Amino acid sequence: MQLSAADKATLYRDLARLIGADFHADRAVALLAGQNPAPRKKAFLDGLERGLARRAGIAKALEEENSELVTGVEVALVSAGEASGRLAEAFEHLAHYFEAVDAGVREARGALVYPLVLAHLGIVLPEIPALFVDDGRGNPLASMAVKIGALWLLAFVGWRAWRGLSAAAVKSAPVDAWLGRVPLIGAVRRHWALARFAQVFHAGLLAAMNMARVTRLAGEAAQSGVLLRGTAAAAARIETGAPLASSLGASGAFPRMFVDSIAIAEEAGAVDKEMRRWAAVETGLAGEAMRRLASWLPRIVYGTVALYIAWRIIAMFMGVYAPLFKLMEEA
Repeated sequence: MQLSAADKATLYRDLARLIGADFHADRAVALLAGQNPAPRKKAFLDGLERGLARRAGIAKALEEENSELVTGVEVALVSAGEASGRLAEAFEHLAHYFEAVDAGVREARGALVYPLVLAHLGIVLPEIPALFVDDGRGNPLASMAVKIGALWLLAFVGWRAWRGLSAAAVKSAPVDAWLGRVPLIGAVRRHWALARFAQVFHAGLLAAMNMARVTRLAGEAAQSGVLLRGTAAAAARIETGAPLASSLGASGAFPRMFVDSIAIAEEAGAVDKEMRRWAAVETGLAGEAMRRLASWLPRIVYGTVALYIAWRIIAMFMGVYAPLFKLMEEA
């Protein structure tokens, strides 16, 4: 059972409001659980209730009871929020984050509806003449069914392969770097990863965590193998006394502009504010990248379907008229 981005945005928004109104965590969770939520939300809240009942914090409850429902960024932000006494703010961060993710996903899905309809028409329309003219290729209805089945099988295999690669990229820098070079999709992944890193780093600083520790925590929450490897190297340098910005820059995992801005903020003693600014900027850029992806996906499908229809029309034309051409040549 998985929670959608929309479900998480709603849950974290509600928790932010209740915690912000000075409700104790267990009371806030109990109130939400008592509102007859959908099964997936109920499972999430039940996990929190179990963890809180044994006096674990919310972050521990998420990690231990809802491990299959949450990601590292959620655990990291909530943990930092608890440590800093800014739990409502941490939930608010998560609500904004998942609202942005949900908006991008919905836009991408909506953009694919018409191309999918067109793809089905591209399979069906070229077969219609064969219903009335025997071209010797067998049952056209069976051919349609096989091709539609192949289309959905290909889509399913592609979706599963993408999920597998995305899961591997969380820990593997080579896989993450390869996915980062995929046109359109790579930009979405890079911006989301840096947004997650900056969000968790900001929260960790507010919780007065050790700089090396918060660097590692933010790297783990970024869900990027490249940033995970980079932050491990950066944290090791920080522990020897190196500045944050130079350590991040030496890792080679972060954009030059990001490193330079952190260096200036480090000199001014405003790293927390700069991380918060970058979290907002990268979240916005990730949303723009997702909208760009959503606008290009239909065009790619349109082009593929148009090529397929053109090929089928030519094949149908040759199938119908080839015997006539042959008779004319023999005559």
